[in-house]
Amino acid sequence: MHVAVLAGGPSPEGEGSFLSADSAAKALADLGHTSEVIDISEAGFWSRLAEAQAAFIAGHGWYAEDGKLQGLLEVLGVPYSGPGVMASALGMHKPTFKQLLVSKGIPTLPWVTVLKSARREELARVVDRLGLPLFAKPASNGESFDAGIIRTIDDLQELLASEGPYSSQEYIVEPFVTGNTLTIGIVQDGSELVSLPVLEAVSHNEFYDAEAKQDPDLHDYRCPAPIPDHVTEQIVDLALRAWKACSCHGISRFDFMLSDKGPVMLEMNTVPGLTRQGNLAGMAEASGLGFNRVIELMLASAFNRPTYCP
Repeated sequence: MHVAVLAGGPSPEGEGSFLSADSAAKALADLGHTSEVIDISEAGFWSRLAEAQAAFIAGHGWYAEDGKLQGLLEVLGVPYSGPGVMASALGMHKPTFKQLLVSKGIPTLPWVTVLKSARREELARVVDRLGLPLFAKPASNGESFDAGIIRTIDDLQELLASEGPYSSQEYIVEPFVTGNTLTIGIVQDGSELVSLPVLEAVSHNEFYDAEAKQDPDLHDYRCPAPIPDHVTEQIVDLALRAWKACSCHGISRFDFMLSDKGPVMLEMNTVPGLTRQGNLAGMAEASGLGFNRVIELMLASAFNRPTYCP
């Protein structure tokens, strides 16, 4: 079939998403499909979908991964890969996602949301409540853009005062947990949910920041992660519970840290990075499925979606 691979957009992650789009397009070609990469920031890009039999979403961040693009495709009646509007919106807005986790008994770190305009007195209350050190990140960004470790109130005030190209008005602050990030992909194969092997990301920087994520020389991936079997089982169980709570579809990736009490869920990514050097590709190869098979299942999710997907 002919597939429109959607990427780009006015997002901090928009430009980088073309790497995912190119990787997906090559896999689709290996599978016998033709494809066209379309930049969703182009005016009237949806008019170019008329020739496509499906849309493969490879965009990351705002307008591509947050439910807005999914909603447009629903209205247009274009079959598309991956989760629907609700799951995508939940995954993008970290405070709302964490509220859902708490309601379902899924462990996550305690958190407080603060606005860039917050006064020092409010920031002092955040520190009193959560202690130090802390980790602060935008409530709706990915790739750890504008995120940082907070060791003093001054650090937090400085981070909120910064006006970078990816600045956000709302931040989420939570305790800083040392250690490596653990991540697991869940992919849908018809009516079956397949959990890929847990992957451990080892950052060469102080934390797994945007620089470490984008530079292969600044991180190492270990897959399967060298963790006890019972921890792996816990992570699989928690990821499947979050998948069902969010009404995911097709594919999603769930990030964890290990606390003193066991794994705690950090985030959900409804459009994981798709480069051959990325963590999803690493999990796909370690699982035995292979990257192309995962891409094939993602495309198939465009056609096995429930009649109405929230």
